[in-house]
Amino acid sequence: MRHMSTHHEQGILLASIGAERAGDPHLRALSRLMVASQRGEAKLFAHWWASWFVEPMQICSAQERASMPGLLDTADIANLRSAVSFDSLFVDLMTRHHRGAVAMANSQLRDGSDPRLRIMAHAIRHEQQGEIALMHGVEGINAVANAFRNMFADNANTANGLRVNPGR
Repeated sequence: MRHMSTHHEQGILLASIGAERAGDPHLRALSRLMVASQRGEAKLFAHWWASWFVEPMQICSAQERASMPGLLDTADIANLRSAVSFDSLFVDLMTRHHRGAVAMANSQLRDGSDPRLRIMAHAIRHEQQGEIALMHGVEGINAVANAFRNMFADNANTANGLRVNPGR
C-alpha cells in the first residue's frame, strides 16, 4: 500500500500536468480520468491503512523510491513541465510510469496474501494497461481485444506489448 500510494502520488502529479498542458483534447480528458482514478485508489489505500494499522502510513524512503519500477526522477518531471512537444513526451513518460505500476501490481498478485490487496492489484494492472492503450491510440476492436487480454496478464511489460494503431 505504501509503495503504490507513493507511485500514485507521482501519477497524479503527471496526469495533472497532462490535464493542463496536453494539446490533444483526448489526452487532456484521459489525463483528468487518470487523476480521478488514482486519487480514488490512493484514498482507498489511506482508509485501509488507517483501519489496519495504528501508526500513520510512512512515506517511502529515497532508497525505496529509487528501486520503484516506473517512478520518474525530478529531471524527467522538469523536462515534462517545460516540454515544447508536450504530448509525445507525456505519453512516453506516463507509459513508463504506468508500466511500473503494472509491474508492482504483478508482484502483489504473485506474492501477496491479502485478498483485498490482490483484487486491488488486479484492478490497477487492468486500469493502467488500458490507459496505456488509450494513450497510444488503441481503439475499436483492438481496444476490446487488449482490454480482454489485460484482464488476465501483464501485456504492458511483455515483448508483444499492446497492439496500437500506427497512425498515432
